[in-house]
Amino acid sequence: MRQLTILLSLLLSLFCFAVKAQTDSTTIILRSTPYLQNPTDGGITICWQTSLPSYSYVEWGVDTLSLSMARTLIAGQSVANNTTNKIRINGLQGGTKYYYRIVSRHIRTYQAYKKEFGGTYTSPFYSFTLPSDSQSNFDALIFNDLHQNTTAMEALMEVVRSRNIKYNIVFFNGDCIDDPVDEDQAITTMHSLNSVVGSTSTPVIYMRGNHEIRNAYSVELTKLFDYVGGQSYGAMSIGDTRIVMLDCGEDKPDDHWVYYGMNDFTGFRAEQLAFLKLEHKSKNFINAKKRILIHHIPLWGLIEDEPNNNFNPCLELWGDELSKQPYDISINAHTHRAKLYKKGEIKNPFPIAIGGGCGRSKMDGSSVIHLSKRNNNLSVCCYNHKGDVLWQTNL
Repeated sequence: MRQLTILLSLLLSLFCFAVKAQTDSTTIILRSTPYLQNPTDGGITICWQTSLPSYSYVEWGVDTLSLSMARTLIAGQSVANNTTNKIRINGLQGGTKYYYRIVSRHIRTYQAYKKEFGGTYTSPFYSFTLPSDSQSNFDALIFNDLHQNTTAMEALMEVVRSRNIKYNIVFFNGDCIDDPVDEDQAITTMHSLNSVVGSTSTPVIYMRGNHEIRNAYSVELTKLFDYVGGQSYGAMSIGDTRIVMLDCGEDKPDDHWVYYGMNDFTGFRAEQLAFLKLEHKSKNFINAKKRILIHHIPLWGLIEDEPNNNFNPCLELWGDELSKQPYDISINAHTHRAKLYKKGEIKNPFPIAIGGGCGRSKMDGSSVIHLSKRNNNLSVCCYNHKGDVLWQTNL
């Protein structure tokens, strides 16, 4: 009996050791590969999630040998014992290639006078290059209304690859991580989208559509991103091009029963009108060679494509201010119908380009927009999942 007891004790110890080794394994620390965010003002943010509470940082440099460390500090204290990471690197030079890797150390114990660490995950090296202020040329991909359809996303990216389209930045213009029910769903969908476009080396901009505003995780969804300017709307420059991004909010009035009195997008849209008035007076906007507007719900073209919907508060509130500005094009989504309106065709003050959309279980209707800037020329082309050109314009 004593020998049996010793044997059982030994087996239990081995089991506990195996569990501890698995818990400390570097393979389960990482939850998502890094994705680049907010490539503005000589800096970039590197985001990722871990499966275990960790202390995380970034090692970076112009080569892989002489590395600096970046971490997130709040009042002198490292952000740690968390699972969502947003680490900013500032003071970067446009046109310079940088290398980086992420490091996450599992924190097994986090007490006032005691810290115990488990395994450490160290990623491979990745690289990125920020645009220079004098840069005239760039390429962007714009996806919208994917509704978590990763099969459609793969098909659209196959079109991009088959046409040998190179790109510097990717925009997800709403309803891509739609109706997020919980963190697992949101991160799984986001990671799938990021992986296909190569977000470890190419910045991705996630813009809200009306469906990102719905379901239990919708408010928490914003913590996964580092928004330009800290809001879900903002403006950024890529070389001599200015891009203004707006958040239209929901597609129903605030007093609609389905919101249970919990929304105030009326005030949120008014806040963005104030932002627009300041942006339109800024040197970055005035001195830009090209000006691009991006938002999910179209202001012009919405009622024509959805004749039974007369709710268009963004046009009522923003229309006059936007109409006075020299935008070259507005890129929109939401209607699930790829369409191009020439300037003045529907009383629109500039061309309106709308991407297609698909359901969760079918690819029909899905599209990708390729925006290409060459010197003072802007080319915008929309492809479906088969590679057919749905519309094209040169500006």
